[in-house]
Amino acid sequence: MDLQLTPFGKEIVAGLTTGSITTVVTHPLDLVKIRLQLLATNSGHLGYGYVISSLKQNAKGNIRQLIKEAYRGLGINWFGNATAWALYFGLYRASKDLVYELQAQENSRHDDRLRRDAELSSWMYLSAGAISGVITSIATNPIWVIKTRMMSTSGQETNSYTSAADGIRRLVRDEGIGGLWRGLMPSLFGVSQGAIYFMIYDTLKHRFSSLSRDTEDPDRRKTLKNSETFVISSISKVVSVTAVYPFQLLKSNLQSFDAEKKQYTFRNLVRSISQAEGLPGFYKGLSANLLRAIPSTCITFLLYENVKSFI
Repeated sequence: MDLQLTPFGKEIVAGLTTGSITTVVTHPLDLVKIRLQLLATNSGHLGYGYVISSLKQNAKGNIRQLIKEAYRGLGINWFGNATAWALYFGLYRASKDLVYELQAQENSRHDDRLRRDAELSSWMYLSAGAISGVITSIATNPIWVIKTRMMSTSGQETNSYTSAADGIRRLVRDEGIGGLWRGLMPSLFGVSQGAIYFMIYDTLKHRFSSLSRDTEDPDRRKTLKNSETFVISSISKVVSVTAVYPFQLLKSNLQSFDAEKKQYTFRNLVRSISQAEGLPGFYKGLSANLLRAIPSTCITFLLYENVKSFI
């Protein structure tokens, strides 16, 4: 199917599609992950049981209410993920093209993007991912602040946000415009997660997969096999998420309702978590995150590779 989209446009469409579908499928696990992360400063060693029981308690035995609680904040989460994936994929494509143009010799340049990508080194993938991640993080940070506050509270709580619009209005009123960029510092450090992910993903994709770079072959394979996408995306996600997870946890806590009340800063939050639970506290909710992130990423990149080739 040829919609006459530019490579940048194709990346955006693929990102919007994959971000939308995976968010809906994995939202409840994302909610559990966030609530676990916010328990990191609690010295009571509360965990999964506490989060699940609180969801059941808020639902009061009503299945529809339980589903509603588990999907609280879905709208802002869907909007955030669809926007972030579209922006990230588009910027990553543009960044790889920029890096290629900077390093390629004038007489050796060509237009085939599969070959161009294959000629980049792992460090170039890392650089392109970092550039894309920084811009995406700055642009979407306000969405994640509202998302964190909605998903960390029950809709029945007195001071919880009733909607994303209500959250933005109250946040700006109570904390000023700067409140929309709470947690930006660990978020920027966490950019390395996406950069590491794409460095591993594209290195494995272009060095060890069945992709053919022979432009003379009319039957050459231009997309990964689904089994290859599954394996490569899983390996990339486990390594990248585990490497930078503490920054994700710090970001969630700095964006929470408690951040304003307890006057959290990056430094005193690190100290508080260290005192409450030590090093394991910085990895609270990691297993829930991996349980959500691995299938989510596999779905995302299976859709991404197939949607991109389809359009």
